[in-house]
Amino acid sequence: MKNIILSFLLLLSLQSFAQYTIQGRVVSKTGKKPVQNAVVFINNSAIAGTTDSAGHFRLTAAAGQYNLLVNIVGYQKYRTPLTLKGDIVLNDIELIPKTDTLKEVTVKAKATISACFAPFEQELFGNTQFARQCKILNPLVLQFYDITPQGGFSARSKDFLQIENDALGYKIKFMLLYFIKDMGKSISYFNGECYFEEMKGTPKQEHEWRENRLECYQGSPKQLLHAIMSDSLAENGFHVKRASRKINPYFNKNGLVANSYDIGGASALADLSAGVGIAAGLGIPDYSDNTRYNDKTVGSYLRGKELLLTTNQKGIYAVTAKSAKDTSANSLFIEHTKDVVPVINGAAPHVYWIWGGKVSIFTFNKPYLVFNSEGKILNPDVINIDGFMLLQSRMATMLPFDYKPMQ
Repeated sequence: MKNIILSFLLLLSLQSFAQYTIQGRVVSKTGKKPVQNAVVFINNSAIAGTTDSAGHFRLTAAAGQYNLLVNIVGYQKYRTPLTLKGDIVLNDIELIPKTDTLKEVTVKAKATISACFAPFEQELFGNTQFARQCKILNPLVLQFYDITPQGGFSARSKDFLQIENDALGYKIKFMLLYFIKDMGKSISYFNGECYFEEMKGTPKQEHEWRENRLECYQGSPKQLLHAIMSDSLAENGFHVKRASRKINPYFNKNGLVANSYDIGGASALADLSAGVGIAAGLGIPDYSDNTRYNDKTVGSYLRGKELLLTTNQKGIYAVTAKSAKDTSANSLFIEHTKDVVPVINGAAPHVYWIWGGKVSIFTFNKPYLVFNSEGKILNPDVINIDGFMLLQSRMATMLPFDYKPMQ
């Protein structure tokens, strides 16, 4: 218990960095008139606000590197990187009016939902029990294209998808930039920009939402990065080793049995795209699982301080799979072994475990994964995540990056 409390105090110290304000004004580029009711938000966070009648806005956030977005109907979307080191007043943000001309109105039949919507929704929300408590309120803003007879398709949204997550108590505004379901490679992936709003509920509902959010935090990339920064991997239930990942030459895609609870995958689709193949955690390739990869762990379990790398920017850190002793490692083998949560009022409350597996693999495409003190990954494209953490990349179990376990 003493170690857990120490881990929590270290984590709390990381989360208690000073909060700074971001202020600015949004105007139209033509005429410089204030733009009222524009939504200003930091991507993938609960940090959002709207402009007042004078076009002014004010946000509060911890130090870090962010993407600031402004969105309102009738104007082109505005997006800019932002480095926050202290209180900041931005220059006027000038929105460019859309120049779409009104076309002749033609009466058409009532719009119908595409047949692609159901598989899209399943891939977007994932395969957990929480996914069944999520819904898209405005499906007609989705556009589907590149539809193939095999079931593949692409999608994007014309406006923010309005998502209601009754499992976590969030309303999510999500601008889908792209979604691709590739049946040839048996993978699906998507990217977008979003912000979270906390829902209001009864005391019982809000208690359940807090528990469910804490459940999603367990074993997540965010908890992992906080544990690395506070040098408390074991105390947070993580066992991490470097690993060497290679393609399994005996992999038989057609012979693979898709099981949503296999260690190697988060869903039937994920099982086809990745399998862990570590036998008993000993680094012995397990060919009986018919997994796509052979993984061999390297060395002993690592401490957070052995993984954490500092950068030339305050509050920005990095990790890498390679080491001076073994440059062949290209992955991190991550096992989450128990339900460990921050101590609240002197006790660590039990939270049920919803994930089917406990092993994840971070495979590096580039040398360094970079993140900030909030546990927000700044260059997510440098790694491929396989295993149970893949579950948490779905919208139904996704938390805003500024989520704190005490909330």
